[in-house]
Amino acid sequence: MKYLSVERDYSVAEKLYSLFRREVEGREPPDRIWFTDTVYCGRKKIFQIMGVGQRFTEAQLNKIWLGIIVGKALEEIGIAREVEVEYRGVRGRIDTLLETGEPVEIKVAQNLFTVASSYSEAHVEQLSRYCLAANVETGVIFYYIPGMPMTRMPSYRYRFSLDDVREEVDRRLDILFKAYRALDPFILPPTWHSDSMNNWECRGCAFQGACRSGAKPL
Repeated sequence: MKYLSVERDYSVAEKLYSLFRREVEGREPPDRIWFTDTVYCGRKKIFQIMGVGQRFTEAQLNKIWLGIIVGKALEEIGIAREVEVEYRGVRGRIDTLLETGEPVEIKVAQNLFTVASSYSEAHVEQLSRYCLAANVETGVIFYYIPGMPMTRMPSYRYRFSLDDVREEVDRRLDILFKAYRALDPFILPPTWHSDSMNNWECRGCAFQGACRSGAKPL
């Protein structure tokens, strides 16, 4: 088919970007501490509360939005239903609970390499938080990988010591609450899993510049 002309139009992408941001911000307001903040960078949370910088890069927002779409689709067909939980006044959302009461965390991964990477360790930590909130020792992570046959998508059941999880979560929450009261992100380590900024979480962070400065924002 022939056409008279073509030009690049960014308006649709810009509208979708605004829609994605509103959806994500509405689900997890940046001024509130969430269960996932005991897994992913605590400094980032304090920067968000202080209104410093952009919360997400566009690439991060893209991944988050894909996960939301998959979650909504699973909910529509009756496989998943989000369950809100709370621990020490901190909220979280479990993607779904099995009939056994076990939490299921549904993750969207680019490929099997993601499943085997150090990044996936954060997924296991997040699942442990939901097991603590649900007071069950076992939980499941299901990975949705676009392009992979559905019946071959990886799924793993993990068992945790709830006493160990509780001890770790309490320690991190104590530090987070202290940093929140002082509005000082540098009370916290660079990430929960590293004392330096040479790691996967820092490399893709929208707050990297503010964090590397080492100066408390005014």
